[in-house]
Amino acid sequence: MPSTKGLLSNIWWSGILSLGLWGVSVAHAETQTSPQTITAEASKPQSGIQATGYIDLRPSWITKSGNFTSEDTAELGAKLSADTSLTYMQGFNTNIYDPVSPTDNSGMRPQLDAGAIKTKVNNIWKNDVEGLSLAYENRIYIPVDEASQNRGLITSVRNYLKLSKSFSDNFKLTLNEIVIPMIHSRSGNISSSGQAVANGVFENRVYLVTDVQLTSKLSLSVPVMFHQTRTANFRGDAANNAAWSFHVWTSPELDYAVNDNLTLGLSYYNNDSFFTPNLSKAQFGQALESGEFQFVLTASL
Repeated sequence: MPSTKGLLSNIWWSGILSLGLWGVSVAHAETQTSPQTITAEASKPQSGIQATGYIDLRPSWITKSGNFTSEDTAELGAKLSADTSLTYMQGFNTNIYDPVSPTDNSGMRPQLDAGAIKTKVNNIWKNDVEGLSLAYENRIYIPVDEASQNRGLITSVRNYLKLSKSFSDNFKLTLNEIVIPMIHSRSGNISSSGQAVANGVFENRVYLVTDVQLTSKLSLSVPVMFHQTRTANFRGDAANNAAWSFHVWTSPELDYAVNDNLTLGLSYYNNDSFFTPNLSKAQFGQALESGEFQFVLTASL
């Protein structure tokens, strides 16, 4: 009989294949829709509250270690109005191939990642003449993942203010200011190696995102992200005790919209910062070498 790990792996990849085939079938169905059907659908009244959701699958290659993993997210909720939605998002990671010890570390080894209740409000303010708009997003993170539980995280709350400027139908810049208070059950932890590590208490992030619509279906997004994190006063021998640290990274992504419900893409992000934690030295080579390349498959309702 096949092992449980093998069975789970087969189910997982069957699910991914099914999603891809579903997306293609939707695309085919759309091309076969008659003008009369389109007109009839357009005339249907839209409900005030609509279900919304997606699954985002990202098979990944970690350049530094050679690992193959999958970093995925699912989201489900409701669109309350044209500009407001309330959803729950859940990340989950799986192993595909571990070159360090492929026999001992085989199998999917699925793990929950961070989960959050997300509220989005678009177009709080607009200036159509100048191409400006302001949006707000709130995420309340819940410690469903083992890493958060081990740190003693109770919750962290992300508050996004997003100011967008559209220069044309094909080019947009968005400045994100993100304020994140963090609440832990303790001020720090001792790692398995005996190292003292202070927990974060506050983080501010600034994102500058460039969005370019290359064709009607092909788009490119290039963010530059700057994190400023303050840690608690845990122990004097903790390397990051009661201090500020900084992290700079990027995550460019090229997407192709197969149809309204299926997107395929390629993405990359660096794990190590472009600068040392105190910003005293640049380390672009090290940062780029630490990155992950990802294939992206996003299927939405």
